[in-house]
Amino acid sequence: MTLYNLKAVKSPRLCGRLLDLLSRIIGLPIIGRWIVELIKRRNHVDEMVRFATSSHPPLLPLYYPIHEMTAEEGAMHRRMAEECPLDLQELTSVEHSKGARQQEFRHWTILDYTSRYMNGTTTPSQVADRIIDAINNMNDKNKNLSVVTQMNVDQLRSQAADSTKRYRDGNTMGVLDGVPILVKDEIPLVGFIVTRGTSFISDTAESDIFPILKLKQQGVLVVGKTNQHEVGIGTTGFNMLHGTPINPYGKDGRIRYYTGGSSSGSAAAVAMGLVPLALGGDGGGSIRIPSGLCGCVGLKPTFKRIAMDTASGSSVFHMGPMTSNVHDAAVAYAIMAGEADNDHRHQSQKQPPLHLHAYMTNIEESGGSDSLKGLRIGIFEEYIKDADANVVDATIKAIKYYQSRGAEIVQIVLPHLREIHHAHGVTITAESYSHMERHYHSKQFAELSPETRVNLSIGASWSSSEFLAAQKVRSWAMNHVEDLFENKVDVILTPATPCCAPRLREDAMSHGESNLVQTSALMRYVILGNLTGIPAMVFPIAYDEETLLPISLQVQAAHWREDLLFRVARESRGILEGGVAKPAAYVDVLGAGGDDK
Repeated sequence: MTLYNLKAVKSPRLCGRLLDLLSRIIGLPIIGRWIVELIKRRNHVDEMVRFATSSHPPLLPLYYPIHEMTAEEGAMHRRMAEECPLDLQELTSVEHSKGARQQEFRHWTILDYTSRYMNGTTTPSQVADRIIDAINNMNDKNKNLSVVTQMNVDQLRSQAADSTKRYRDGNTMGVLDGVPILVKDEIPLVGFIVTRGTSFISDTAESDIFPILKLKQQGVLVVGKTNQHEVGIGTTGFNMLHGTPINPYGKDGRIRYYTGGSSSGSAAAVAMGLVPLALGGDGGGSIRIPSGLCGCVGLKPTFKRIAMDTASGSSVFHMGPMTSNVHDAAVAYAIMAGEADNDHRHQSQKQPPLHLHAYMTNIEESGGSDSLKGLRIGIFEEYIKDADANVVDATIKAIKYYQSRGAEIVQIVLPHLREIHHAHGVTITAESYSHMERHYHSKQFAELSPETRVNLSIGASWSSSEFLAAQKVRSWAMNHVEDLFENKVDVILTPATPCCAPRLREDAMSHGESNLVQTSALMRYVILGNLTGIPAMVFPIAYDEETLLPISLQVQAAHWREDLLFRVARESRGILEGGVAKPAAYVDVLGAGGDDK
């Protein structure tokens, strides 16, 4: 009997006027409730409740996925931090592109920016002007704000002028001085509003959250805010207000592909070379899905490793970096992570000392025959094979590559994935509805896209017993992954997504689409990390032969072991034959004039 119980969601694809009609009907008191209950029954949500209430010994609910370290774990992390203390100057000076063949394309890195500023090849002011021009040209061409939704040009030029002067005077502010970054809409940022991709939310930040403050202390140029899937409750990146960003990859320019969501604008910006670093938020794969589909490196850290309290108080939300390469993600993580003194119930202060031990202590052996010796990689074979053939083939190739570098491949089982996915679905939609509840019965609710209205209506429908059952399943899942990492494996490997980026079809352009089959597929491998709070990273390992769309891998580790993710992900350079592919839409910011190539 198989222990893999994930099954495809049963729901028709709806778009256009039919979807708009459903979004109106589903909000009605009687028939709407009947439709929602029918969706629940068809997808066996009741099985999650039965599992949660019939387990022996009885399960206790767990809301926040905070891993309580044992004394041994705490001592191990302190030892690692002492053996490999974080030195930002040393970390940012590492040339991580060594060994790349001269003809291979690669995106510009953080080090490329800072080294060119240091030697006078270019200046932060010149870079800022090129980025401003590129964004304006892109917006004029697309006739929307599908990638960058907010930009304060005067403020950006002022920041860049200050940075240029610091380089000229030999008095740089930090290791990211002059490096341009973009920030997802929903992340609070002084000088910009949080709209969550809507037409009516307009929240301001009186002060920067801890990770943003730390980046600013290192001298970054804040270019602006990026687009997102409306309210962050979707996986395609569709946005009715600003426009839907198009995946920079794809062989045939006549065919448009989704970036994935909800951190859609951030993924597109990094993939097309607009900035080397963008920030995203991940409540249900919202960093990893778009990063995987756009060929970026995306990190969802351990819950509260990068401290951020959202207005929704979400128990599944994680903030993290999105970059074009593993090393830049490590740099961003090293800066952003750590304790904050003002987060909810001081949860971030329960973390161990910050370190990159497994990454930095093995950096010289990268790519060698024994570079992963002693590392136990867990794979659930049935889980991996529940994907398109091209994704399965690329994943198996990666596993064999890691094995050739000394890693031990360990067969594992991840039981009750269906119940885990239902538990996450209940939790994230209920939390999203709670945050949007004040708008639910207002005229503003009609301004949301039909897909968002349907999802929020589902979030409003959960009973107290269903929500409580979801938190009991979370408790079971936490216990299971903690046991796996303590006794069997160091990391778990899966595809990032079971398919390449889906097509953005013409019939979805105006009202979007409700395609729960597609949504659940894109979320197939990411849910466990959000519900349990374990860290996860995605990175490209291949490109589809027909479409040239990226195929990406995901690696997950025990709570607080991001250093292992970086160690494994670094080896991906050896898997990509020919290196990273150049996207069809690319902005060469540090090249000749920063023209769109």
